Amino acid sequence: MPNITFARVDHRLIHGQVITKWSKIAAAQKILIVDDVLAQDSFMVDIYKMAAPSGVDVDIKSAEDTARAYQADDLGSGNVFLLFKSIQTARKAMDAGLELKTLQLGGVPAEAGRKIVFQAVALNDADVADLTHMADAGCQITLQVVPEEAGMTLADALKKYNS
Repeated sequence: MPNITFARVDHRLIHGQVITKWSKIAAAQKILIVDDVLAQDSFMVDIYKMAAPSGVDVDIKSAEDTARAYQADDLGSGNVFLLFKSIQTARKAMDAGLELKTLQLGGVPAEAGRKIVFQAVALNDADVADLTHMADAGCQITLQVVPEEAGMTLADALKKYNS
């Protein structure tokens, strides 16, 4: 099995913080973007591959393909950084068989119907249900935007959401 060193939800996917900070913390040789729509867009796949840090491979798979590859021990070797565009995609991959021990929320946009619970992280009822499901399945979930600033536990985020 590959060593999944980091898993993060960030709607911006590969951007400055991911490249300069989180990929180094993950010590990743590979970034695997998990997104059903993006996996079918060959132009955007090429763009994200070009945006990756030097020496880091990028692969893009759907949630189900990621889970199948994980179950078949076919995600490659070395350290892998999983990057999800949404909470729903992370849950879909987990429900399909991807083992996630930890998940960090770092960028969930404040759109209509969402409540800001942490800087750059806004949730709605569906997100709360998905996160609770994943946590109940054994995934430790935290919220953190940048490594230099303190994060928040899921329990504290849910308290804020429900207040």
